[in-house]
Amino acid sequence: MAANHRSGTDHTVIDIIDDREKSKKCIFRVPKVLRRRNPEAYTPDSFSIGPYHHYREKRGEEEGKGGKEGKGEEDFQRMGGAKKSYLDEILARMKNITLEELTAKVIGRSGQRNENEFEERARSFYDERFDISPKDFIKMMIVDGCFLVQLFRKCNHPDRMALDDPVFTTDSSFHFLCHDILLLENQLPWFVIRSLYSLTLEIYPDETSLPVLILNAFSILAPLKQSCSSYFKHLRRNKCHCDADYLHILDLVRDSIIIPIKTIDERAQKAAGRKAKHHQMHAWRKDSRGYKAAPEALFDPKQHQMPTATALSNVGIKFQSSTKRSIMDIRWAPRQNLRKSITDIRFKVRWPFRNEEVLKIPQLDVDNLFECLFRNLIYFEHCCHGYSSEITSFSIFMDKLISSKDDLELLCKEKVIIGSWESNEEGRKFFRSLYKDIPQKNSVKFYYADLCGELNNRYKTLKNHRLGESTRQQLIWFSNPWNAFYVIVGIFLLQIVPTILQTTYTIKQYYSPSP
Repeated sequence: MAANHRSGTDHTVIDIIDDREKSKKCIFRVPKVLRRRNPEAYTPDSFSIGPYHHYREKRGEEEGKGGKEGKGEEDFQRMGGAKKSYLDEILARMKNITLEELTAKVIGRSGQRNENEFEERARSFYDERFDISPKDFIKMMIVDGCFLVQLFRKCNHPDRMALDDPVFTTDSSFHFLCHDILLLENQLPWFVIRSLYSLTLEIYPDETSLPVLILNAFSILAPLKQSCSSYFKHLRRNKCHCDADYLHILDLVRDSIIIPIKTIDERAQKAAGRKAKHHQMHAWRKDSRGYKAAPEALFDPKQHQMPTATALSNVGIKFQSSTKRSIMDIRWAPRQNLRKSITDIRFKVRWPFRNEEVLKIPQLDVDNLFECLFRNLIYFEHCCHGYSSEITSFSIFMDKLISSKDDLELLCKEKVIIGSWESNEEGRKFFRSLYKDIPQKNSVKFYYADLCGELNNRYKTLKNHRLGESTRQQLIWFSNPWNAFYVIVGIFLLQIVPTILQTTYTIKQYYSPSP
């Protein structure tokens, strides 16, 4: 791993070429087998970032590439003009340098010796070799990178938006742009964005780190509000200016979502002392991290079964929503001092057999952006070699929890899920549709296997306890002689009285004179 240290007046920027980044393709074209379920979840609406949809800025049509059909060139042309406008802002603030001079500075800041190295490193992130000349490819990287950097700056500092800003035409403009920013096919190598950002700190000296800048902008989105806000605070608290671990913006967002699974709590780690390594290997099963499966647990549809939401509710397990945690932190026991994330689901046993067992699930605001984000994250996990499958695991867990319309209605009633589906049947199939076409057996590491096992055990225990309690109450009731007497009398009356009435009616009919 190579590191270059650069100091400014208020910042120290560390440029690192991470060994895991080398030869790792991490930006992919989504295949047709996935696109057919929801093409819009993988295709940009109004602008392109990187080479996959770059041609649309010039021609404005898909040419049979599997995306949206009939999409005009107007939006892409308009956003192309916005990119040029944002580029001109940076060039003007840097004493009116040219694009060629800016490119040279960015290449130097990235740690590459020349344009060829810069281009080759950037191309290595993509799974295709595009028919774009080296000069045009580098220009595309710089222009798109400037656009993203300035876009996030303006989100954090609205006072920097010009009255005639071509992007922020309405208050909700950024929300609509996020769909395109979070697409896997619309990603830019992180080192390009980082190099541009660190270079422009010279003209924007009051800025924070790049991850904080981006996550603070995304924190206005309902599906990411808690995850991004929590991760943003974590980065600021730990003064994380070294961001070499990210591959692109989508990878950063994924990191913010999977905090409870990925990160070992620092307090527990310090307390472990000499056993820190042992703790890290087994922390998945400790209360400080919750009951999660160790990374080697592979998903098996037959093995990893669990009761549905209504089944759990029928044995007394309650559901509560939480608006302060991430959706992925699924826990059996309470823990403290844990950074929040959207996967924070807890199962809390307050007192055995007292109907006080609670499965706490952070509120899921399921909208079109949520679906778009999760579909792209799941495919990213599947394609990127060596990447774990936390997002896929979460979708599998929620699918196991919801197998009927009644399950969905229960979770919606408890405000665990807020969805915009046209019908409960559509909502029931939602989580399964996210991962259905992704190979599962022997490939997906299931991070909630332990929780499924614990829920199964508690369900069986509570069910057996309820059956046993019912039988015990019946025995206690019959142990009272008077209760037994009342039952015998009741049976006698139910059997004898109807017979007497029927006999009386028959005799009366027989002796009654005919009219």
